[in-house]
Amino acid sequence: MLIAFDDLMLGYILNKLTDVFEEIVAVSKNTFSDKAPGVAEVRQRKIEKKLPVWLQRLKISTPYQVTHVLLDQMHASRKLKRGLRFEAQAALLEALAEAELAMDVANYSAAVLENRLKCLLDR
Repeated sequence: MLIAFDDLMLGYILNKLTDVFEEIVAVSKNTFSDKAPGVAEVRQRKIEKKLPVWLQRLKISTPYQVTHVLLDQMHASRKLKRGLRFEAQAALLEALAEAELAMDVANYSAAVLENRLKCLLDR
């Protein structure tokens, strides 16, 4: 039960971080709808307050867990044809891997394969 709650919290944090990255990607592509400057400023201040908390929460999880949950979310975004969100999640994954809070896709794939082989050999 604890693992499910941890994954739920991790998913929530990654969703919030993806929201931030999605805005960044949208602004960089000039596809972001112009918000009133006051609204954008308030949102920026909220993010600045919460970002350290979110990043601290990620440190509780293993890089494998972070990658696993984020890749699940990326799969859902692709399935729902949310290209901008998928792109933001890919950028987030890259940033988290550089910060050693997540694994890069190659190392994650190798770990998954290793775990599956272990399971087969243990039978």
